[in-house]
Amino acid sequence: MLKRSLGIISALVLVVGACGGNSSGSSTERYQGCSKEGEKVKGKDGLPLACVMNSAGELMWEIDGDAPVTGDFAQSLSSVFGDECDSDGPKTYSAGIGDASQMSYIDPLGAMITTHITPIDHIYVYYPQGSENSAPGTFMLTAPADGTIVSVEDFRKNNDYPYPDYRVVISHSCDLYSVFIHVGELQGVAAEAASAAAASGYWKGSIPVSTGEVIADDSLTPGFDFSTFATAAKTEMVNPGSYMTMESWKPFTANPFDYFPAEVTAAYEAKTVRAKAPVGGTIFHDIDGSAQGVWFVKDTNGYRGKGDQKASYNNHGKVARGYWDTHLAFAPHHVDASTFIYSIGDWEGCPCQFMSVGNLDPSAVTVGAQPTVVDLVEYGYLAPDGSMMDPNKPVKGYSLTPGDTVVGSVAFQINADGSMTVEKRPGKDAASFTGFGAGAQTYVR
Repeated sequence: MLKRSLGIISALVLVVGACGGNSSGSSTERYQGCSKEGEKVKGKDGLPLACVMNSAGELMWEIDGDAPVTGDFAQSLSSVFGDECDSDGPKTYSAGIGDASQMSYIDPLGAMITTHITPIDHIYVYYPQGSENSAPGTFMLTAPADGTIVSVEDFRKNNDYPYPDYRVVISHSCDLYSVFIHVGELQGVAAEAASAAAASGYWKGSIPVSTGEVIADDSLTPGFDFSTFATAAKTEMVNPGSYMTMESWKPFTANPFDYFPAEVTAAYEAKTVRAKAPVGGTIFHDIDGSAQGVWFVKDTNGYRGKGDQKASYNNHGKVARGYWDTHLAFAPHHVDASTFIYSIGDWEGCPCQFMSVGNLDPSAVTVGAQPTVVDLVEYGYLAPDGSMMDPNKPVKGYSLTPGDTVVGSVAFQINADGSMTVEKRPGKDAASFTGFGAGAQTYVR
């Protein structure tokens, strides 16, 4: 199965697809044509823009990929997706997205796994192992509310996947969007968009869809990702500017279970492997003035990265290069929130997650403290009864257990300006630290 697997490096092949679509978030179509090539301005929603000439010889504004991402910006949810929307449309769901009785389990928001260095903004829906190549019509996915399909990406075209695999965005209103990722053959009205996307890999438009209407048959490779983005869920991030040019929907990330009807939520929550509230998880862990939360190497354009890292994979050696190289997160595990994960985008080329010896709480490391150095270990999984657990067969309420072998250490210090100095030290234990060396880097929110 090529789709997803908890905690194994084969998940790497999915990352480019999982972040696909209009990843810049805001559409430059809203900006009028410019008059001088090379001119740079700040757009009305805070995006850095550059005047470029398109293939038709026309001057137009485009997101400036060379501009550093800083500061704040005020975007509405509808402007993030850059589409027309219905201001009077639904603000909550009125149905589910699939039959809960068929699902094996649901992984909540906030996972940090392989190249997903920062907490993931979607839940994962899994079906029983061995259900691949099920008869057509076995696992059907449905629209959770009335709305409009506004974009489709075809991963067969863009990522050379050997099976039907799509990203579908539904606008239910100006204040509620659903995003399905890695879903199978599109059905019904959605099939029209799939046909249009087959040539270029992308489609944007407007196709009405009704509550409960089938949008995809996921029977061939069952399992998909699902996100809910809502105006009501908007969270004030320490630096939302870090997401201006990639995944600018992040501040609007909602717990999907807060939006389904009560009986649907109850059915899905029963399948979720997190036992403590919020069982749907969260991605928001930043604590300003402490080490806890999401970080990016300074002057590397926030979440988007430097823009010169072509994604490459070596699953055997756990090596993967890409935009995540500059990412870092010190945050609670998405299921076992009592354990803190040290998620590092470039650990000698590995996008890796570790525990610290002693399970140091990063929120306890604050401004003014001396450098903190922790030994890092890989970790395993324990079922609630204390037995070792297969991560591909998770049990609700599982916990993490640290490994015995120290793989290295990480030194970090919160600076007075809110930045953090970090030195990654593969193969070196904490006891050998005598001060930051030439390999130390400055990270910012």
